[in-house]
Amino acid sequence: MKTILILSSNPKGTSVLDLDREIRDIREGLRRSKHRDQFRIEVRGAVRPSDLRRSLLDEEPQIVHFCGHGSGEGGLVLETDTGEAKPIENEALAELFAQFAAQVECILLNACYSEVQANTLTQHINYVVGMNQAIPDAAAIAFSIGFYDAIGAGKSIADAYDFGCNAIRTDLANPSTDRRKLIPIDSPNNAPPPILPEHLIPVLKQKEKLNSIVLPSRTPSMPESQFEPLIGHSDWIRALAFNSNDNTVLSSSNDRTVRIWDVEAGRLLHLLTGHRDRVKCVGMSPEGRLMLSCSVDGQVRAWDRSLLTNKKTGDCRYIVKATSRTITLVNTLPVSPDPQRPIFATGAEHGKISIWNLESGQWQRSISAHSSPVLSLAFSEDGRWLASGSQNKTIKLWDLDNPVEQPHYVIGDAHLSQVLSLAISNQQQILVSGGADRTIKLWDLRTGGKRSPKHILEGHAGQVWCVAVSPDGSKIASASGDFTVKLWDIQTGELLQTFTGHLGEVRSVAFSTDGKLLASAGDDLEIKLWQGKPLEE
Repeated sequence: MKTILILSSNPKGTSVLDLDREIRDIREGLRRSKHRDQFRIEVRGAVRPSDLRRSLLDEEPQIVHFCGHGSGEGGLVLETDTGEAKPIENEALAELFAQFAAQVECILLNACYSEVQANTLTQHINYVVGMNQAIPDAAAIAFSIGFYDAIGAGKSIADAYDFGCNAIRTDLANPSTDRRKLIPIDSPNNAPPPILPEHLIPVLKQKEKLNSIVLPSRTPSMPESQFEPLIGHSDWIRALAFNSNDNTVLSSSNDRTVRIWDVEAGRLLHLLTGHRDRVKCVGMSPEGRLMLSCSVDGQVRAWDRSLLTNKKTGDCRYIVKATSRTITLVNTLPVSPDPQRPIFATGAEHGKISIWNLESGQWQRSISAHSSPVLSLAFSEDGRWLASGSQNKTIKLWDLDNPVEQPHYVIGDAHLSQVLSLAISNQQQILVSGGADRTIKLWDLRTGGKRSPKHILEGHAGQVWCVAVSPDGSKIASASGDFTVKLWDIQTGELLQTFTGHLGEVRSVAFSTDGKLLASAGDDLEIKLWQGKPLEE
């Protein structure tokens, strides 16, 4: 089995590249290829020099793919700990890859002016593909699609290069002028005229005397789902929740439906209809009797499990309007885990949090929490503390026993971009946040301070849509726009497993009550169930 290591870097202050799409298209092409079982893809995002070294040591790749910015003689552009641009010198890059000459067969540098690095690297590596000038984003992606389609079909590196070049010529009738250059173009008026397709073609550099490449003796583990996927939704799946009483999982979708699935049998139990808009979030009462769903128009429906009489319909226990504004979106719907505090919360586009009685749906209080949309909420185990995350990068913790509308603490600029998801480990007293900046961060639940020894968990190449904490509080699961689900040790920050198999962005992840199963779902309309070794320990 060959390993393809994809490294992406898009530092602050540089032009924004469509790296998520590039990685998605590479994954999708290899996933559908006839030789897909012969390849394993590993992705590293926001790559720093230390990440480059470690990933080469850890993954032992045969193909290394870099997507990002290049500056010619100035080097490939990686990132610092704070996300700033960090060029790596050409000689230093060559010295590093010289250590892996017997292992790496090909390096693809999908960055502007990377022919300079290609010339240097071919001292040690058999094949290196570089770009001889500023290459538009669309051309870089087209080349990747053609190249990896051919690799997955069993073609040689040289043939795959030809396929990539052909993809540029045939797929780009009107090539974009957005360049993979270090300094962004200030305005369309200052942009150079579009480059003709024949000038976009990358260059292939070949080592004069080819190395003999030996695959690693070990076979890297590529965890796959041990269950058949649950299929039935006709649009993106937005949220998941396990029932604590039985082996069922609840799902909601942009197709305006809520579905209850029998995990063990792999079949649909109930199809719940009635929402007039896409259903963005779901929640489950602690004992599993009441199931909540909320569409983006603010309508919350409470489904009573005892009232579900047939497969296609369900009776609501109550319906509430979570916001009085007709165009306000509701983004999140957590339920208190404590049966002694039967409440749920909603977070909306206008920055308000509302607290509701779980049994009756009666409104209890509202908090003007943020000056921008509330995107994520999470309850502590006793239901007293509620964490909120916003579009403006801020996290706040609220004491619901305190009638005063003041947060217990505020974490300003918690992420470089939106705070998309929150989860709490009461056992470890850790608040976990996932962001659009592709990182997961750990915070001290009591103080809001940075958790040590590991504060930032990096590895996703797409935004982190969802984080979940295992029932015993020891592990974190994360779902990302890079098509993967990752499992982390909450104490050490170590990456335990990467689950691959989705063919779209993964938007939700949830642990079963016993922690042995993990469910994930997203844009490919499938719910996948995972049972990895770390989950059984």
